[in-house]
Amino acid sequence: MVDELAAIVKRLNETDEKIDQISKQWLVLKHQYRVTKDATIRGEIKKKWEKLQKKLDTIKKRRRLIIEKKKDLENKKRWKGWK
Repeated sequence: MVDELAAIVKRLNETDEKIDQISKQWLVLKHQYRVTKDATIRGEIKKKWEKLQKKLDTIKKRRRLIIEKKKDLENKKRWKGWK
């Protein structure tokens, strides 16, 4: 059970790093969008922005599932300690 918990914590840390990377990319695109006056470039940036947003949403959903698994394992560990 300890190995499972360690694996879940590792996966959680990896997803947090992915979220941070996507957030940084998102900020760069946001800056480029504000600086650029050309409509075609803005359109391309907006498409990239939307792709990043979808990717971020899926990663956040995955993160929630990992957190739920972690909580379940911690609860099972506590109950075994009570018995």
